[in-house]
Amino acid sequence: MLRLDLHTHSTASDGTFCPRDLIRLARRCHLAGLALCDHDTVDGLEEFIQAGSEFGLPAIGGVELSLEYIRITHLLGLGVKAVGESAPALKEIQKFRSERNNRLFEKLAGLGIRLDWERLLEFSHGGQLGRPHFARAMMEAGFVSNIQQAFDRYLGKGRPAYVDKVRLRPQQALEFLRKNGFAPVLAHPISLRLDKAQWLDVIPQWKEWGLIGLEAFHPDQEEDFRDFIIKMAKRFKLVVTAGSDYHGANKKTPLTWVRDNSPLGLEVITFLREALDRS
Repeated sequence: MLRLDLHTHSTASDGTFCPRDLIRLARRCHLAGLALCDHDTVDGLEEFIQAGSEFGLPAIGGVELSLEYIRITHLLGLGVKAVGESAPALKEIQKFRSERNNRLFEKLAGLGIRLDWERLLEFSHGGQLGRPHFARAMMEAGFVSNIQQAFDRYLGKGRPAYVDKVRLRPQQALEFLRKNGFAPVLAHPISLRLDKAQWLDVIPQWKEWGLIGLEAFHPDQEEDFRDFIIKMAKRFKLVVTAGSDYHGANKKTPLTWVRDNSPLGLEVITFLREALDRS
């Protein structure tokens, strides 16, 4: 059975493949289907869905929202039904992201790291500018030797050039996704670093707010944790999903990850759609 990848990124945010080329790569990797979930934007979805139609590959339009919660919390919205107009909340997030980039640029300059703004925009390939693009520009200009060093020294949380995002609260984000036809799935739950007792409180609350699925299969999650998340999904009647979190050259994980590590295929789309209809 061919595998389904419900978590990838393109040049519309911080990936290195344009949406159309992601579809081509997915075909070469023999995937059953692909979801594009760029950070806080739906700008790449029209090109992505059109390419899926042209190449005969199921293409699911999505988004990944950053939440105001504990630690790094991301929520996937998967367009398993017709996606409506993007809500004003998302446009507001995109505006704050632009302001964040301006502040980041200024902070780096204050640290003696003066980058060429036009060159930065070239790294983003017309999509949203993000920290990986700053890191690549810093590496090219000789300020760091690799992308990870840029994050470790300057761009990571708590480092001198870090600028925090503006984020939605979980209940706001879940409501926003449901209103716009997206099925909400908690991305890479390992990043919350909760113990098992805490999960028993968090998951029912989020389900009450509108959560539909949990991303159990993800490169950052070892087998023990994955199995725990699957058990939680069964207990609370949530859909299990799989995603490579593919970013192209900006992360090491290949687009073949779900093919080699997940048992899930296109049936997951049906499960998500049915869960969205029921709730």
